[in-house]
Amino acid sequence: MKWLIALVMVASLLAAPAASAEEKEYTVRPSSGETPPVSILIYDSITQGQTKTYYTDVGSGVNWLEVDLNWGDRTDSLSLTIYRPGGSSIGTFYDSSDGVIDGRIHIDIVPDQGYVESGRWRSQVYGVSVVGTEDYTFNVYQH
Repeated sequence: MKWLIALVMVASLLAAPAASAEEKEYTVRPSSGETPPVSILIYDSITQGQTKTYYTDVGSGVNWLEVDLNWGDRTDSLSLTIYRPGGSSIGTFYDSSDGVIDGRIHIDIVPDQGYVESGRWRSQVYGVSVVGTEDYTFNVYQH
């Protein structure tokens, strides 16, 4: 009788649907510019061909991320690649990605459903075309 119960339990486990490990989908849009008053602002500099990596710990219940990379010099070109906690890329963004060429990448990352994935997000700033050294500020705001 015990083997029959065990057989029924195993069969019911095999019939259960597997849990989905799908990643959230995100929409990237130009930011409205309404940044919160309290934040941790990073000041740094970069040269051509150099990559700088930053991490942002995102808590639960975050509706969207506002990402702001500002170097202000339109003659230099930087890119920004953003990675989810699982390691997959949201995308690589350039000065024009927010609709304005102004030496700034200012975008919102909005989940298509629910909240932003909690965990450690990685951002990489890359010096695409830089004469000398370019100073910049970088921040990720959690809304």
